Amino acid sequence: MKVFKWCGFIIAGLVVVYTVLLLVSGVKLRNARERLASSGRPMTKEQIIPPRIDDKDNAALLYQSAALRLKATGDLWRKIEVNQLSGTNLEEVVKYMESAEVKAALDLLKKGTEKSECRFDLDYSKGAGILLPHLSEIRAMTRLLAVHAKLMAEKGDNEGAWNDIIPGCKLADALHSEPILISLLVRTAQYAIINQAAVDMCKTSLPNETQCEEIVRAIKPFTDLDPLVRAMDGERILMSDWVFDQIESDPGKALGLMTDTSVSVIERIAWRIITCKPLRQFMQASCLDVYADITKFMETPYWSAPMSEGHRMEENIPRWNILGRMLLPAVVNAKKNYASAMAKAEMTMTAMSLFRHKLAHGAFPATLAECDAKFLPLQPIDSFSGKALLYRPEGNGFVLYSVGENMKDDGAKPEPSAEERSKLSANDRDLKAWDLVWKHEGR
Repeated sequence: MKVFKWCGFIIAGLVVVYTVLLLVSGVKLRNARERLASSGRPMTKEQIIPPRIDDKDNAALLYQSAALRLKATGDLWRKIEVNQLSGTNLEEVVKYMESAEVKAALDLLKKGTEKSECRFDLDYSKGAGILLPHLSEIRAMTRLLAVHAKLMAEKGDNEGAWNDIIPGCKLADALHSEPILISLLVRTAQYAIINQAAVDMCKTSLPNETQCEEIVRAIKPFTDLDPLVRAMDGERILMSDWVFDQIESDPGKALGLMTDTSVSVIERIAWRIITCKPLRQFMQASCLDVYADITKFMETPYWSAPMSEGHRMEENIPRWNILGRMLLPAVVNAKKNYASAMAKAEMTMTAMSLFRHKLAHGAFPATLAECDAKFLPLQPIDSFSGKALLYRPEGNGFVLYSVGENMKDDGAKPEPSAEERSKLSANDRDLKAWDLVWKHEGR
């Protein structure tokens, strides 16, 4: 009888403990949500999913049509790289780019960039299981425009080359409204591709007045922090909250979604314990608090939010918060990549202003402050330092640069290539003692 009595006491005690933990964790979760909402952050899918667009205004439909045409030609369009055009590969690429299907696809891309809006039809209800086939396609098509621009320039058709680069700049912004971190990273990669094409093109032929204006308008969105912040909100609502909802409704199915391998009985039991409601609510509340910090970090300019803060957020997720450690994104790398895209966009816009100044006045200005205010009404701010971009005339051209990740002026020392970087010591790679440089030698 005593055994049954003690068993009853133990069971009653466990029920009391469970009930208390359930109440406390529920309060913590509710408070975390209220803090986020009171700070102005969106809390539902409906608040962050881009609104639907009339087909006649939606560039995404033309981009998808272009991708379908390109798929019919094989896989070459996915593999072409601007820096690999040489020898027999060049002959193959030239022949491919001149084919009727590729020309038709490029025309569709350019028509798409003339549309005012772009929204791909994604099933946001899928959460972490959302399918994003358009990401690899749109990145490959941006590369294709950059390759076509290079081939046009090599044929001496500079006008045709710029008529590829300008739509390429617009295409790079096609994912602007998607509240998903991977979409944001692809968008910055697209911009890096087409921006380098523009920099290379300027070595042989400068854009005219109208083309300079078009380029500035096309890349202006890349100086805006909003897409980065929106992506963090999307990670929280569409990914993290979705996973917690799946665990609540069907823990077994959620385990299957989070692992690609077969799961043993012991692992299933451990999963059920980890995802019991009190622990799950504690973990979700902790995740929401970390996301609140992440969002503030992303909203803050690079120069006033030390990367150590981002590292602290990544490292200080409680060890017991197993789900949080699995779900929270790599904060520091996302911020660095985006700050780099912002700096490059600011430099390109400034370079366009300098070119326009030279067209109007016959020479580049001695300082950025002396650049004609019609072309450069405000001093361009370096997204890494918070100060004006660095500039000096040099020969018939100029050197324009951002201080880069280390926030130090390294005298316009250019970023090393991947091959050069592989030869550096680990310490030198970590120091990143170089700048983001736009050097125009002029003629």
